[in-house]
Amino acid sequence: MESGRSPNLNRLGAVYGLLWGVVGLAILKLIAGEYIGWKSCLYLLGSIPTGILMTHLLAGRLGKTKAWTVWTYGPAALLLGTLIFAACMLVVFAGYEICRELTLGERGVIESLQGLRFHDSLIMFWWYPLYGFATIVPIFLAMGNCWDLRRRMI
Repeated sequence: MESGRSPNLNRLGAVYGLLWGVVGLAILKLIAGEYIGWKSCLYLLGSIPTGILMTHLLAGRLGKTKAWTVWTYGPAALLLGTLIFAACMLVVFAGYEICRELTLGERGVIESLQGLRFHDSLIMFWWYPLYGFATIVPIFLAMGNCWDLRRRMI
């Protein structure tokens, strides 16, 4: 990157989001033993807006931060990012359920949203941060992510 030129935060955030989506899938596979299958596409789809949003939120702050304080942003960014990701997944699964029910027409939309998948997504909203912090590794990845974003912003 040339000096004086800022990175494209949308593209950078999308890449960060996809990479974090892969990390999340690996954590679910290792801890929960879940095989997500086709749902991994929805999972990765929910990680893209999360990465873009988190990159925009942190870019300005990290660009002005001293190098030795960047490590404090990692755990906070991981917690906020996982909560935003869980919210994005609620929207993705709700949209999936609505589209599925509109095309198949088996149940009404409201009954569909009360179904098992949406309920599972609602429960996972609170479990994603726990998964992220329980494995320890994502904390260090988040610190490295913040360090990389800071490096790109200065």
